[in-house]
Amino acid sequence: MKLIIQSIKNYFKSKKDKGLEPVFFEKIGDEKTSRDEMKKNLIKALKKNGWTLKK
Repeated sequence: MKLIIQSIKNYFKSKKDKGLEPVFFEKIGDEKTSRDEMKKNLIKALKKNGWTLKK
């Protein structure tokens, strides 16, 4: 099995060509963002898109 790494633009283009749309795609941080802050940003993004979290 050969893995191919695509740019984000190519990824979305290939999905659109197949008739698929991404549910959500949001940036949660960059290389300067702490791990805890990324975790909080991810949780916010998931909740915003209808996910529920169980403790």
